[in-house]
Amino acid sequence: MAHHPSFTELRTDLPVTLVLADTSAEAAWARDDDSVLTDQERNYAQEFDAEAAATWSAGRVVLRHVLGAHLDQDPAAIEIRLDSAGKPRHDECEFSVSRSRRLVLVAVSDDPVGLDIEPIPERGVALEAMQLLHERERAELDELPDDDFAAGFVRVWARTEAFLKALSTGLARDPGLDYIGAGPHPNSPHPDVDIHDLADGIPDGHIAAIAFNR
Repeated sequence: MAHHPSFTELRTDLPVTLVLADTSAEAAWARDDDSVLTDQERNYAQEFDAEAAATWSAGRVVLRHVLGAHLDQDPAAIEIRLDSAGKPRHDECEFSVSRSRRLVLVAVSDDPVGLDIEPIPERGVALEAMQLLHERERAELDELPDDDFAAGFVRVWARTEAFLKALSTGLARDPGLDYIGAGPHPNSPHPDVDIHDLADGIPDGHIAAIAFNR
């Protein structure tokens, strides 16, 4: 089944399907039409303020349509369950979803996968947040020119969050425990996990990474 025409399938040589939806543009309908969501999902969204609820719901709508196309099933009939760590799963494929403002990025793979997309923040925000990272990563970031610092921080953060999602721990595991690095190629702290930066099709002002747990 083809993906929704408002979605963009990103080009990649990795063993994954990557789909991007901009819910402030062509995929804005996903913020208004929640007909594919379950009552439980709608109730969960209502626990947030209006903007956060619309953002979460739109992400789940996009996810359901992507999985529906991948599995050739009705998006509303897709059974998404939570594992013991609270990560959403489906019995017939592995997937990960990340939201950044009104962008939604979805990965579908045969292997457990973690995905993260982040906007590049102001330098002050990056300076404060980098205290969460591994000490070696903080030292590497300190060596970057001022103009490259915020993007460098987000690159490390996206790699780290993708890695933790692939482990199925998410941020329940301290992101400062594992060294992944700020260099051009991510280092994997786990022998079974591959980490990759994503570039093709990622909108300007954003950085994304993906990890596979093989």
